[in-house]
Amino acid sequence: MPAVKHGDLTVFATRVLSSIGMPADHAAATAECLVSANLRGLDSHGVLRLLQYAETVREGRVRPDPAVTVRRPRGGHPLVDAGGGYGYVPTLLAADLAVRTAAERGVGVAGVRNSHHFGMGATYVERIARAGLAGIVLSNTGPVLAPPGVRRPLLGNNPLAIAIPRRAPHPPIVLDMAMSQTAFGRIRLAAAESREIPEGWALDADGRPTTDARTALAAGLLAPMGGHKGFGLALIVDLLAGVLTGSRFGARADAHDHPDGGVGHLVIAISPELFLDRTEFETRVEELVGQLRAGDVRDAVLLPGEREQHTERERRRHGIEISADLAAQLAALARTLGVPDPFDGSES
Repeated sequence: MPAVKHGDLTVFATRVLSSIGMPADHAAATAECLVSANLRGLDSHGVLRLLQYAETVREGRVRPDPAVTVRRPRGGHPLVDAGGGYGYVPTLLAADLAVRTAAERGVGVAGVRNSHHFGMGATYVERIARAGLAGIVLSNTGPVLAPPGVRRPLLGNNPLAIAIPRRAPHPPIVLDMAMSQTAFGRIRLAAAESREIPEGWALDADGRPTTDARTALAAGLLAPMGGHKGFGLALIVDLLAGVLTGSRFGARADAHDHPDGGVGHLVIAISPELFLDRTEFETRVEELVGQLRAGDVRDAVLLPGEREQHTERERRRHGIEISADLAAQLAALARTLGVPDPFDGSES
């Protein structure tokens, strides 16, 4: 498994995205988000997606060069129209607008409509948290979720991400989760690497559990986490991210297949000073963290996001490992697009 420096991988991803028609600033921002997912160990949302994005753009299902616009239809809260492109640049913009509004009012809410896949939800909430605010991001997706025994996908796995700032130098607490047992990207990665998936992740075309990644991809059926609880959360996220923002929802949602936009996102920023002095808020956060780590605990208690933050530190030092199968697929894409191959050792 070749290890690639994150900077080299970002340059490669930027070149690929530029070559399929993304404007330079969109390509650079999207590439940085993709590689950020690889750095954190969320490889299913990393440069693997270049294969998918190149295909969807080539087939005209997603616009590579959308006109991203902002309007304020109600109460001054911004609504970003992604224009049928991918969701990275629009959601980064929405996060910044929500932070700006929260600095003035205590709470900032921004919607994104007519969007597509936006990658790792942690990207946006951590951006908000590093501005000193609590961040919440929701997104709907195309239907892939069904309880066992159901043969038809009913809802998206609809991710939810939340970040809470901590007193410096501590990084924020970051929860990033989908409503399925696992994200579809992890199954896509397993298929690309010819690996089986754990039982309970996905269903086959008859609604039965399967460990074959390609069978799971063909059926398009994920199992909800916690049964009816995960299914209920997926519905609520669809109502807030899809219905509320005026985007496609339910059976009509698709994060990779509508030239005019297939999903929506909701971004919320909350100032810690909404109810408390900031110093008191930070003290109370650290007190709660201390409670979790005090006493007779057999194993170390990891906060949400800590494992990913550790992985990022390691991968920044030692590089990002790319499987041989995925490296070969990315190299083939590079040849098709006339982009230098990052795995041939010719670039440092």
